[in-house]
Amino acid sequence: MGVNVGQILRQTALRRPNEVAIVDLGRTRSEVSYGDLDAGALRVAAALISEGLSPGARVALFAGNGRAFVESFFGIAYAGMTVVPLPTVLPAPEVSRRLAHARCEALLHDDPRYEIAAQAIEELGREIPQFELEGLGLGTLPAERPVDTTPGDAAMILYTSGTVAGAKGAVITHASLALHTAALVHHTLRLTDEDRVLGVLPLTHSFGLRMAILAPFYAGARAVLMPHFEAKAVLDAIDGEKVTWLPVVPTMLAAFEREPARDEPKHLAWCLSAGAPLSDDLCARAEARLGCEVRQGYGLTEATFSTIDAPPAAKSPGSVGRPVWGVEVRVVDGEGNDMPAGEAGEVRVRGQNVMARYLDDDAATLAATPGGWLTTGDVGLLGGDGVLTIVDRLKDVVIRGGNNVYPSEVEAALAGHGSVAEVAVVGRPDDYYGEEVVAVIVVRAGQDPSPEEIVKVAVGRLPETSLPREVAFVGALPTGPSGKVLKRELRRLLRKGELTTTKVGTKS
Repeated sequence: MGVNVGQILRQTALRRPNEVAIVDLGRTRSEVSYGDLDAGALRVAAALISEGLSPGARVALFAGNGRAFVESFFGIAYAGMTVVPLPTVLPAPEVSRRLAHARCEALLHDDPRYEIAAQAIEELGREIPQFELEGLGLGTLPAERPVDTTPGDAAMILYTSGTVAGAKGAVITHASLALHTAALVHHTLRLTDEDRVLGVLPLTHSFGLRMAILAPFYAGARAVLMPHFEAKAVLDAIDGEKVTWLPVVPTMLAAFEREPARDEPKHLAWCLSAGAPLSDDLCARAEARLGCEVRQGYGLTEATFSTIDAPPAAKSPGSVGRPVWGVEVRVVDGEGNDMPAGEAGEVRVRGQNVMARYLDDDAATLAATPGGWLTTGDVGLLGGDGVLTIVDRLKDVVIRGGNNVYPSEVEAALAGHGSVAEVAVVGRPDDYYGEEVVAVIVVRAGQDPSPEEIVKVAVGRLPETSLPREVAFVGALPTGPSGKVLKRELRRLLRKGELTTTKVGTKS
């Protein structure tokens, strides 16, 4: 047996074939056993191999939460191939760019994304097999067993932002996924086969995949999957499916507040919030609503869940907890020297959860890992007890509803409008989304565009989650001595209400 991450499913299926692995709350509720899920993954692996794909081939997976996604993810792994998850919000041009950048040899998708997938392949300019997940592998003799892989083989490539322009592909190995999952389950989350985990976070993201599939499967627990987030439906599922553990982003906690009062869930032990800042006020209100503690965790695409504030340790309010087993965290100054406890500096991480490299970018990999430590770009402080608190970000990334929004990409899209002379995109604190995307615009002389007209130029070029929801018009952008735009000043003006913005309606 090799270190194939598919063994997380395979070994549980061998031990507990008749136990329920997933409850799929898609069009209709259905239960799938570990044995049936394993058999489906083996059929997917056989179907890919029959198409002439070899171990190491990169296969894009473009689908929503459900049985088909899970079978396909493990089927790709079983075949010794590399999964390239594609967020379901991506437009066709961005899907095509990722297929090209990762040099994917096949694209697997569900039915709702058929047209986008077909358009993406047409724009790619070369033919690759396109498979619909529904029925993939049916009628095919299943593979006998997962392919053995080496510890350093790539299991997954995750992109670090909404678009490839400026994004990097983080290469995650089989050993990294397997070891980090084991550490999470045994030492931090302490999941058991009695747990029921709700998976409403997108499985195409590291947070959702690791916490709603890999960790529960390793523990032999039950994953309850929902295709999309809707507050009432999630609260109903927590009660109806007797959910014991809930991974969320702050946006979801805020949405629960809008629902009519109901009895507290009877089985929910605790919630893990990550992906965006969680205010103390929202945390307290969510705990009162759900009747359990809400804890925080910290990570990034390149090093998912480096720290978690998990029970049974006493809650550390405002912090993201202690390092997960096998992970080390430092806080350093600008010269890379360790900061004293309680003093802020840049957070650096190393451990089994850190990516192997950036895809085809040795220079960026070396720059991001000086001395073998990953530079996170986040500012934090370590307490004397080893608890990490994140206080700011060195980078200007906006995290809206758990989605990373890169201002430079949004600025580049908005600059395509002929009336835009200058543009700066920043995040404004928002109790619902964590942060809201705000575009600050200087228009050309004699021009008078509406906010909607400016944002419209980015529709189709960016994911819906990256589009600005507010626009402010100014005569000039604040700059420093070097001429660099002072985004911190824009954020200050927004926080103080000294910058007038206009809301722009979008789909999400």
